[in-house]
Amino acid sequence: MNTLIRPELLRQQFVERATTRFADNVPDFRRLRQLVADNGGVFLNDHGAIRTADPALCQLIVRACALLGLQRELDYSFPAKKLRSFDLQVIGEDAHQFKLFVSEVDLAAFPPEVTALIAADCAEQAASCDHADFLELLSGAEQRGGLLPADVEPYLQHLIGVLMNRPGPAMRRSTLNAVAAVSGEAASALALGPDFNHVTIDVRAAGFDGIEAMTQRMQAEGFRMLPAIQGAPGTKLRQTATMAATSDTPVREADGSIGVAQTERQFVEIIERGPYADQSGQTVLGAVGQPLIFRNFLAANAEKIFDAASTRARPA
Repeated sequence: MNTLIRPELLRQQFVERATTRFADNVPDFRRLRQLVADNGGVFLNDHGAIRTADPALCQLIVRACALLGLQRELDYSFPAKKLRSFDLQVIGEDAHQFKLFVSEVDLAAFPPEVTALIAADCAEQAASCDHADFLELLSGAEQRGGLLPADVEPYLQHLIGVLMNRPGPAMRRSTLNAVAAVSGEAASALALGPDFNHVTIDVRAAGFDGIEAMTQRMQAEGFRMLPAIQGAPGTKLRQTATMAATSDTPVREADGSIGVAQTERQFVEIIERGPYADQSGQTVLGAVGQPLIFRNFLAANAEKIFDAASTRARPA
């Protein structure tokens, strides 16, 4: 009888593989991980974040992540960015478990003609991949209560290599510019696809006394940072991030040829989590009397973090 793979073991493999791909594409992340090692700290991936404009793909990612032990918990709204978000969590008291922050492009917030362009791009991507075997794998795992060892590799390959990707043709430059004119964040989402747009390093695990110390060290090392730390000292969540590098992105020109657009897509976040307090300001205690650490997100913080990767319309 085959033993089912425990969600925490599968999650570990997913995080390692997806983070390795992220590191291959983001020099700032490789530099920062080395800085953490030089500081005597350890790299703790608090969360990764993805963005997508395809509701069906989003639902499939949520379904697939349930096998990782990640459950949808809280919703967040960002009207100015034309995004809606939610977190996928390991439900419990341990704030150090890996999380996934999922943002959906709010299609209803765009002019109808731009919504149609986004939908057409999503349809092209969807038509370029076949999920039949993956759906059969998911159904079997859901019935058994977990993945079989032989299913781990095809599961990870499809989740990371297909779902968290743009498997189809390059986006049209006209679509990119039309979306960017309304929301730079949504344009970045389409340019990248639902890969990690950022990975987040836990400040204290990295060996720093607080987020100010780590930010100052990063600035001294030449990292381009957001202009401010989000969250006041002593609050339950404090964050900042590097600015996404400008990257070459293939696009289809009006004549059908392939050109290159400049987009901002991926960055690195650092995070400091503090004790969770109730509405009266009292620290919430866990089952054995220890202070609970806040493990969700704050929309006011995330609003500014989104600014780290925003693609504006540019001429060809």
